[in-house]
Amino acid sequence: MKMPLISLGILVGMTGVGCAGLDEAEAVDSSMSADATSQVTQGVITQVTGTSPVTFVAMSGNETKPYNQSFTPVVAYTRDSTTGAFTAYPGTGAADGTISVPNVPSGRIYLKLGSRYLVSTGRTFDLGSTEWGRDGTFVSLPTPVTVSATGLSPWQSGDYLEVYSLNAGAFGYVNTGVTGFPLAGATSLSGMSFNYADMLNPVLLDSSLGDVLSLVQMRWKTTANGVPYRAMHKVLDASVTQVEGQPVTVSGTFTQPAATGTFSVDWRRSAFEAMRTQVNPDAVSTYSEIWMSARPAALSSAVASISGQPLLVKLNPDAQKTDLVTGSMTYNNPLPATWPKVALAAAGFTKSYALGTAAPYTMSVDIRVDQDASVFTAAPVQPLVGPVQAPLVNTRGAFQNLTGVGLDASLRWSKPLVGTATNYVVNIYRLGTNNGQTTVTRVTSLHTDLQSVYLPPGVLQAGQTYFAEIQSWYQPGSDLATSPFKRALPRGRASVLTGMFSP
Repeated sequence: MKMPLISLGILVGMTGVGCAGLDEAEAVDSSMSADATSQVTQGVITQVTGTSPVTFVAMSGNETKPYNQSFTPVVAYTRDSTTGAFTAYPGTGAADGTISVPNVPSGRIYLKLGSRYLVSTGRTFDLGSTEWGRDGTFVSLPTPVTVSATGLSPWQSGDYLEVYSLNAGAFGYVNTGVTGFPLAGATSLSGMSFNYADMLNPVLLDSSLGDVLSLVQMRWKTTANGVPYRAMHKVLDASVTQVEGQPVTVSGTFTQPAATGTFSVDWRRSAFEAMRTQVNPDAVSTYSEIWMSARPAALSSAVASISGQPLLVKLNPDAQKTDLVTGSMTYNNPLPATWPKVALAAAGFTKSYALGTAAPYTMSVDIRVDQDASVFTAAPVQPLVGPVQAPLVNTRGAFQNLTGVGLDASLRWSKPLVGTATNYVVNIYRLGTNNGQTTVTRVTSLHTDLQSVYLPPGVLQAGQTYFAEIQSWYQPGSDLATSPFKRALPRGRASVLTGMFSP
């Protein structure tokens, strides 16, 4: 079974060193929930269970399989709120996707699954997900695809090529920097070659399973309001069977789909930019963009993934952060007419981290909104939830660099100023160096509905340096602490990056 992308990449944000801001006197808001959960009713013993059904949504038909948990370390921890001590209760995972931890006292637990912790009072966990495409294998070896085709509209410098396979769930894009990339004015591809393994989701294609490789000319256009954008324009479809590591050749003609559509937004970019210093006082704004696409109904409904291509419209017109009314953006649509349309708006931010004299690592995060596309056209597009406020490591302001936080540190925060967070996710990153460069490794993620987490044993190590990303999530109807891989619309997310800290 291919590893679901949502399990691999979800909740990871990646970005100078901040010092300023908060001090020890700052307090969390009085409504903060505390993790005083280990004061349990003596003698009440429970069992923790979970299932991991993965539903693959493909043109050839949907299929549900269990995700094999037999190689996943499973441990439930309780924490004594008086002593701060964690107690471990070992569990097991099975090939049928189930997990089980027996003899766990009642109260809040930190359920460890691999490197992830689910912080919850629940005892039943849904570890499943819904994924675009059939169950398949990701390509890792260089696997060249060479394309010779006619029928392009005269190529423009702002055009690029989308690559996708609806049945396999493969997607990616081809831009400048590959052999034979079209020059301005070209109406054909002559031996353009790209490495399929470089795609964002390179599922190995097999025409006998119904896989079709599609290449799309995403065309640079401008609205009547003078706003530039890219839209799906012409498509080349080809049945392709790949052998990993072996080249394939594709030929044919790009044609223009008969179906068309329009999309327009009132984009409040200033509302995203207003949150920059809440991400971190030293955060730098990097990009703003909106994507619009279509998805099978099973992916556009509640508790399903909607990430990925193919895109019908991509909007990142300039580096400005001012508000923008686009006017009508037109596109050609080769996707099934019954597929619902969805949209995403995101603003990116970075912060640099450096150990000693090593060159800094730039960590990137974002504030984003996922909605039904009709909502984007009906009302101004702005954040659904903002970054958390007043982040603390133990009792000290987390935007400054800290030492001596201890191996059992806690992170706390106040609620966002904008919107209502339904859950929070804390990612802990460890800094290192390699060949004069600062490196970053994610150590763990903790999902919670509280405004605080304690770091379980082994997360922090003496002599190491860390930082945290605290994500606020708005996703009504889905609890990330008991169903970490479920997705629903509407959805909003915003990140905070702390300063560096060490035990």
